[in-house]
Amino acid sequence: MKFISAARCLQDDQPNQKASSFSALLISITLLASLSGCALDYELHPDTEGERVTMTIKVSEGLVPPPMAVGYLSTICENVYEGPDVFGNIREQRVAFKRRGESNSYDADFAVVGGGMCRWRVAYVKFGVRPQWPERFGEGAVVGTGGDVLVVFQHNNPDFPSEGVKNVEGTHLDIKNNYYPWLKDVLKKDYATRLNLVGEAVPYQTYLAPRVRNISIEAVLHANYVVTSEQPEFKGTGIHPAFVYPDGTSGPDDSDTPDFPTLEAIRLKAEANR
Repeated sequence: MKFISAARCLQDDQPNQKASSFSALLISITLLASLSGCALDYELHPDTEGERVTMTIKVSEGLVPPPMAVGYLSTICENVYEGPDVFGNIREQRVAFKRRGESNSYDADFAVVGGGMCRWRVAYVKFGVRPQWPERFGEGAVVGTGGDVLVVFQHNNPDFPSEGVKNVEGTHLDIKNNYYPWLKDVLKKDYATRLNLVGEAVPYQTYLAPRVRNISIEAVLHANYVVTSEQPEFKGTGIHPAFVYPDGTSGPDDSDTPDFPTLEAIRLKAEANR
């Protein structure tokens, strides 16, 4: 179908329909070299009245949701390379959350069927939260990493990891995540302090949810429980950052990220003693 469409597009540009043998050969070479042209439309064309996934995210003070990344998979267009948002047979688009008035709740939605020549269909959505005012936690601090969630509707990777992936059978997915601020010194050419978010999973939580059509998230930032770290001056095998936890304890010394269960235990103990 691609070859027929491309051939018609090229033929429209010929001044004489009785093309010479040379012209016919040129067309064949062009088709084999590159299937580009007016008929090759790799864009998404979702039906505005079609099935959609709705999302609601509620955040505590100090958190905001950046635009989410929605990936669409095609079983027809297998080698599409058109810019940073298209790779292989995946097309990715950004969808922004819309705030409900002055509340701390945000909404968004996206189409299940992406349509178009490639018959795109949603494969995943990656979303999360980011610190709104990193400088409040440390002078000159900038937004770092953490706070992400990945929901997979379908995948074409036989090596898709099963460890740590939560399977969701129904159409609704409810998530509540606790996050802790992590001030991390980064010793590069220019010294920087990054405010990362420490959550339950690293680098992000992953759900396999082929039937989910409604996602509800609550993200809570425990701003009073800050963990800090200093990067080692020399990097090497077995050398990790030195962590200092909110209660003044240090460790672990065998990881590059703070220990989430330790942070949870410190907070729960402090709240129980109030």
